[in-house]
Amino acid sequence: LYLTYVTGWYILSDEVFRFLMEYGKERVVALVDMDCFYVQVEQRLNPALKNTPCVVAQYKTWKGGGIIAVSYEARAHGVTKTMWVDDAKQLCTDLQVARVRESRGKADLTPYRDASVEVIEVMSRFAVIERASIDEAYMDLTAAVQQRLKNMADIQIEPSLLKTTYIQGFPQSSQEPSSADGPEDPVLDKEEKRSRGLLQWLASLPAPSSGEHSSAELQLTMGALIIEEMRAAVEQHTGFRCSAGISHNKVLAKLACGLNKPNRQTILPLDSVGELFSSLPVSKIRNLGGKLGVSITETLGVENMGDLTRFSRAELGQHFGEKTGQWLFDLCRGIEFEPVKPRQLPKSIGCSKNFPGRTSLATKDQVQYWLHQLALELEERLAKDKEVNNRVAKQLTVGVRQLGDKRPTGFSRCCALARYEATKISSDSFALIKSLNKAGNHQAACKFSDAPSAGGIAGFLSSEGTSTQTLFSSTQPSCDLKTEPPCSQHGTIQSFFQKAAGKQKQVKSDTEEEVLPPFVGDQSDTDCQLEMA
Repeated sequence: LYLTYVTGWYILSDEVFRFLMEYGKERVVALVDMDCFYVQVEQRLNPALKNTPCVVAQYKTWKGGGIIAVSYEARAHGVTKTMWVDDAKQLCTDLQVARVRESRGKADLTPYRDASVEVIEVMSRFAVIERASIDEAYMDLTAAVQQRLKNMADIQIEPSLLKTTYIQGFPQSSQEPSSADGPEDPVLDKEEKRSRGLLQWLASLPAPSSGEHSSAELQLTMGALIIEEMRAAVEQHTGFRCSAGISHNKVLAKLACGLNKPNRQTILPLDSVGELFSSLPVSKIRNLGGKLGVSITETLGVENMGDLTRFSRAELGQHFGEKTGQWLFDLCRGIEFEPVKPRQLPKSIGCSKNFPGRTSLATKDQVQYWLHQLALELEERLAKDKEVNNRVAKQLTVGVRQLGDKRPTGFSRCCALARYEATKISSDSFALIKSLNKAGNHQAACKFSDAPSAGGIAGFLSSEGTSTQTLFSSTQPSCDLKTEPPCSQHGTIQSFFQKAAGKQKQVKSDTEEEVLPPFVGDQSDTDCQLEMA
């Protein structure tokens, strides 16, 4: 790489110019998201639910149970997740309800996990997979795209091969026909725009090159073609439909995926990011939905992601540190380099149960009983995982969360997972809880508030949780923690842990993890939560 000085001008070499023009465009990354996945699983089990307003709910002792998944037909009536079934039926009188099966007194998510495995098996035939959750996965298509382009020679990509693909930023407004004939049907209008945008995009592409340097736009298009084939294969082999986003990194791929759901996919070129970011709130960007995003908006006085381009790299580094500042400087321009890490298996295995309202736990015996019920499921699933995937978990983490005066608090402790035996797992877990209780003697530790509200245990080894610390290498999978939201009331189990939360920073040891992050998600509310991983 070099510069040449010629009569007062620095002339960039071809290599330098290409590097600057292609910076951030080196990869082709996709995010695939199953559309209303739990609903689709239930519809496959009961085809009568297809094309109807349908929800998936768990439990029904209170207001018909809590909704955890909503079909698009039901969403059109205003039904959302976190609603109670009885409330949703007031919005949609013909609402169909599929119930999550129960085992050992709690929701059994096995059918959804098994369906997820089916999908991942099909996806893995096409490219490198990073399983992000039970219904999402990232794919690094770079190598597959380059191989396809190498074999294509001068063959053009036909529009018929991209029949569900949108191009963000296309058609460009200057080339769109006027609507002098009056308003069009919104659905037809959207499909017509998709078609025009795709044709315009394809016409702008250079011919496929057998050399090393195919254009970034052509590579995205080939990536979209591969994803079209992959989505069709998933539907053919499993019956499930999905949406996807195709771009140059994880952040843009995830953003693109949500632009034209369901059962559609979107290419997000880097050149279209500026216009999109100009009106996109900072909180909508991956990894900026929490404290960092709030800090950015408050510190810099900005609302939209594009506003960050007004700040230099040095200014961002001054506010947020050199490393984060550099990351934000690139990110607001659509550039990000987090790799897609090959991983088809979940990082953790777990189960949980919340105890809201009248079901709140009030005695030590109740806590021990439910720990054992959760341990039974954990033992069964760990044994199956060992048999199928030839791996063994080595560490158990117990986390406690409760709703404080202003915000949730939480902490976690770890111990060795000695063996896959429910009795041992539950007793070790309870021993860790007891060691965190600073309320006094045994009787005091078992004293609970009489307030009639939500307490909870949300347990062992959640399936796609967010861990507070990496515990294992890739050959020894970690046991991550799942975060769950708080509720607005206090539970009777709260006093069992109340002083432990205040003392958490004073009793750390080499096996302890950091304090858990704030609650996230939209599951059932609880004001006290126990987690094990």
